[in-house]
Amino acid sequence: MVDMKRKVVAIVAIFVLATFTGCFEKKDREAPYIRLYIDGKCSNEWYNSNVTIKIEARDNQTKIKELKYRIDGGLWMDYVMPVKLKENGEHFFEYYATDKHGNKKYGNLTIKIDKIKPSISFQNFEAGYTYLWGEKKITLRYPRDTMIIGRMSIVAIANDSLSGMQKVEFYLGNKLAESVEKSPYEWRLPATIGVYNITAIAYDMAGNENSITIPDVQFFILR
Repeated sequence: MVDMKRKVVAIVAIFVLATFTGCFEKKDREAPYIRLYIDGKCSNEWYNSNVTIKIEARDNQTKIKELKYRIDGGLWMDYVMPVKLKENGEHFFEYYATDKHGNKKYGNLTIKIDKIKPSISFQNFEAGYTYLWGEKKITLRYPRDTMIIGRMSIVAIANDSLSGMQKVEFYLGNKLAESVEKSPYEWRLPATIGVYNITAIAYDMAGNENSITIPDVQFFILR
């Protein structure tokens, strides 16, 4: 009789233990939480600097078992310190975290880097020549001054192979005279008499800029 009671008590104890174990060890079905911190100078979704990516991962119940990343489809790497991207172009960055119960969180993003200045030049304007109503003439006097006589337009050629062009600004001396967002980048000169620098500044979508200046241009534009 005693043995039977002991068996019943043992069975009940096992049942109770299993029940409470199931309560305390409720299965974790939630994926880990991941947050990215991206450091770099960005404009129009393009970075014109090196980019540093820091990954932070945590789980609501257990510890993170693994945290990995890869760049442009390469090998998966363990995340141990912030990742630095330096190369120009578009980069596909992937990452994931797994907790001890096998729950997995995956994410990706595209990082676009353009650290190269756009190119810029004048198409129809050159130092040391006289422009007579837009026609290029050899300047007879020496040193060869740059002169503009009569109305004309100055055209700049600007290109950027990565992020693309944003705009070209034209300056008469230190004053902004014209801002053009689409090619052809053309500036119709106003009526001006005097001596001024002519400057064109090209801006790409990433915020890089490049300029060209022809100094001491003599203007004789009456109307």
